[in-house]
Amino acid sequence: MSNKNNINYAILGMSIAFSYLLPIHIHPLRTFYQDAIVILGLLLTIFSLSLNEQLKLRFSGLCLISTGIVVAIFCQFFFGNSQDIEDLLIPSLYLLLLPFAYSVGASLSAERELAEKLCLAFAYAYLVAGLLSVAMQIVQVTGLRIDTLVMFIPKAVFFPRPYANVAQPNQLALMLCFALASTWFLYSRMKISKGLAVAGTGVLIIGLVLTQSRIGWIILPLFCFYIWKTQIAENGQQIPKVILILLPVVYFLMVFSLSFIISHFGFSGGSVAEHVGGRSERMGLWRQAWSMAAHHPWSGVGWSGFGPAQVSIAADFPSSTYAEHAHNIVLNFAAELGWPLTVLVFVGLAWWFYRAGLQPVKTSARQFAVLCLIGVFVHSLVEFPLWYGYVLFPTAILMGMLHQMRWPEGGVMLPKALITPVVALAVFFMGAVTWDYQRVVKGFNVLRWEQSGTKVDLHALEQPEFTLFPQFFAYFKLMKTEPAEGMSAETIAYAEHWTPRFGFVHILNKMAEIYVLNGSPKKAERMMQTLQRLHPDLYPEYFDYWKAKGNIDVRYRDVFVNMPRRDAP
Repeated sequence: MSNKNNINYAILGMSIAFSYLLPIHIHPLRTFYQDAIVILGLLLTIFSLSLNEQLKLRFSGLCLISTGIVVAIFCQFFFGNSQDIEDLLIPSLYLLLLPFAYSVGASLSAERELAEKLCLAFAYAYLVAGLLSVAMQIVQVTGLRIDTLVMFIPKAVFFPRPYANVAQPNQLALMLCFALASTWFLYSRMKISKGLAVAGTGVLIIGLVLTQSRIGWIILPLFCFYIWKTQIAENGQQIPKVILILLPVVYFLMVFSLSFIISHFGFSGGSVAEHVGGRSERMGLWRQAWSMAAHHPWSGVGWSGFGPAQVSIAADFPSSTYAEHAHNIVLNFAAELGWPLTVLVFVGLAWWFYRAGLQPVKTSARQFAVLCLIGVFVHSLVEFPLWYGYVLFPTAILMGMLHQMRWPEGGVMLPKALITPVVALAVFFMGAVTWDYQRVVKGFNVLRWEQSGTKVDLHALEQPEFTLFPQFFAYFKLMKTEPAEGMSAETIAYAEHWTPRFGFVHILNKMAEIYVLNGSPKKAERMMQTLQRLHPDLYPEYFDYWKAKGNIDVRYRDVFVNMPRRDAP
């Protein structure tokens, strides 16, 4: 491939790195712009490939997985499993883009040296993003303010979990693990010196420790074990096995000594024992997901239905936390799609991973991709990283690469005459979605300004004639609905419909007040029980509120006497 075609790898690498470094996270879809950057990079790469006579998009059997899930999602909707179609649109668009991501990975790795180029692009992107993110963590810990470059964390007595510009420490930890895999790959391919590899690894380990994320406890030893078992001299420089033993040992020593170290800088923080032995919110989410799957084993509660279903059953479980995902990809699929499709998807992916990643002859490119997939899978067992486009699409590209390396003759070629207009339409649609999302952002800003006493134009809260995000305008209407006596049946039904979708503490309390003021005290009691189960840390504030209201209104008092106690676990 000529040097001019290296632009494809540069586009992908820069889009991945920039998605982790962009310091903009705007409510309600806080990774909207990060995802948009990676999607734009994907579309530009597809367009570039369509201009190249030697490379055409290669669609493989992997595409059946994502397209099959989309078919299942809309079958659920038409058979009444899912609440609202608007919550299905963006996830479905992501799933429909996955075949293009697989195809890009396959097209850019049609030959062994091309696969190495693709991995180099990913590795440089992750390493640069990782090292810069650790520098940002240091800035955040010290309380420095560089708002235009680094997200600000106010300095406090309690040691924070610095998240750089990723805005979520566990997501940052996953990216730092990608960067560690990248360091190994670049050293193996002799692209960086031994000294730079050691220094870079040390910096990344420090950043991983600072996130205080437990996924590193699993991913790093798995990385070292996999490299130990698979590195081959013919594939490049080898890491001495003593280093592969010392690396996790040093990491765990740093993890255990973190609370002691930070105490010398005036911070207080929990010990590792407290970190491990605290209340497990994830266990509560997993029990709830298991219950959903047990009661809806064939087709689940509907895609994106975990959050609403959780609100409806949380009162029957011990306290956990409100979430829109089960924090375990297998249980999330089982809860939302049912067991048959879940088993089919994950058995198929396990077979594919063995055949494409573990069984073939080891190459550095294949090993790098396997390391990244290991990191994503481990994180997916306790979080939901694949719901973020800036993790999902690079993962799919690496999967497409592995598939192409294993089955080079497979797939279907698409001509550039078909690709170019599709990409142009997709870019235009991205612009339209971004413009539409800006209207949602403006609505949230107006709502916040109004609540602070600022005079604002409330027209921004009204749902436009056409929008891809009507659920958020429904939230604005719900926020403007004040509990009162004699509310119409239609208004109460509207609040009942949207409350499970937005199970935030203030929304649950509002629904309970609507019930108590409109002759449904038992429903109010259950709603307050739900509030305590999903928001135990905030519950005391609402306990005091209902106690005060009960002193002047017997209807509140009748509900209050049956509410969980103020310090309920």
